[in-house]
Amino acid sequence: MTDRLNDGDNGAVPGWYGVNPNDTDLKPNPHPHYKHLRQVQPVNLTPVGEWRLSNYEDIQKLLKHSHSGMRDMVGLIPGETREQTNASKFMLRMDPPDHNRLRNLVSKAFTPRSLSTMRPMIEALVAAELDRVSSQGTMDLVSDLALTVPAASMCAMLGVPFEDRHKLTELVSLVTYRLAKQAYPHLQEQSEAAIMVLAQYMLVLIEERRANPSTDILGQLVTAEESGDRLTNDELLQQSIGLLVAGLETTIGLIANGMLCFSRYPNEFEKLAANPSLALSAVEECLRFEPSVPITLRVLWEDTQFGGVTIPANASVYALLISANRDPLYFTDPDRFDISRGEAKHCSFGGGIHFCLGSHLARMNAEIAFQQMSKRFTAIEIDEAHIQWAPSLFRIPGSIPARFQHRS
Repeated sequence: MTDRLNDGDNGAVPGWYGVNPNDTDLKPNPHPHYKHLRQVQPVNLTPVGEWRLSNYEDIQKLLKHSHSGMRDMVGLIPGETREQTNASKFMLRMDPPDHNRLRNLVSKAFTPRSLSTMRPMIEALVAAELDRVSSQGTMDLVSDLALTVPAASMCAMLGVPFEDRHKLTELVSLVTYRLAKQAYPHLQEQSEAAIMVLAQYMLVLIEERRANPSTDILGQLVTAEESGDRLTNDELLQQSIGLLVAGLETTIGLIANGMLCFSRYPNEFEKLAANPSLALSAVEECLRFEPSVPITLRVLWEDTQFGGVTIPANASVYALLISANRDPLYFTDPDRFDISRGEAKHCSFGGGIHFCLGSHLARMNAEIAFQQMSKRFTAIEIDEAHIQWAPSLFRIPGSIPARFQHRS
């Protein structure tokens, strides 16, 4: 493999440049790979004809200031047939004006007031789980913490029994692979089956809310109205499932990856314990340093220049968010974990009209987790050799065995 910068015809020399997702495991430690790509070909044309951007400035331009969307210039989602695209009504896969209509309706259930009412329930469920493992001196940071917190949120949002969290989490994990049909063709049958089971589960809940209105987020989605417009049954079902897919696994990853950081940088964990007001700043640094969503996709609707390279209209362009988060032009000593860092905003929630609708919920979940852990425990040691990564489209640990001591 030869590493070359952009050639003289204002094009990019195609290549993987050491970051081929098909032959490189990019979950445990992807940062050296992305750093190399960012240095040698920040505007990268892959051998399969897709483009990748890896520096902060270009990614901000793509997400916030380019003429682009989730579908191509004839309205197709990349890799899908017309029938499949037409059936997809989740707002994160839509473009304006349909996207704007759906987001306006759904956002009514994600107000700070709605989320704040969930907080006491989430805190109580997390405290009970930590009480359960507290006497053991060991825990799995995924199953005993990272899964517990967003699962508690999910149950609060939907008004479902907390005991159903493992079933729902397993289904949601399988559903994520439908977002990458080309990369995971062998999992599509399982993914479609999981969607059907999850849809049936959600339909029962939706009908219950229609018969008996509730104040949980699902109940608010059922009754959400904008200028006389409401979500149809199909739209409501897809938004509900989509929000689970977009929010559950990614928040598991945020908390689990964050606890990996705190174990590897114990001084930062002690800094948080000494000053709990740093919790939100700590969440932002975890999002920057070890994001669970490393990449997002846009399709250009016109020729657009990035870093001196013109990418043609209708091209699929992947924004390597995980790389932008460590761009040294925007972050001082970017490979250092510092929970009191106050610099440029990370890219982990995307940007533009598709900026993560559940960002406040994810932050609240992680804040609760980190505060409760730092208040209770110290000297958290992870068993690095036995970390397992979840079979997920996202960058999410499946198991992190850990030991801890009680804080005196």
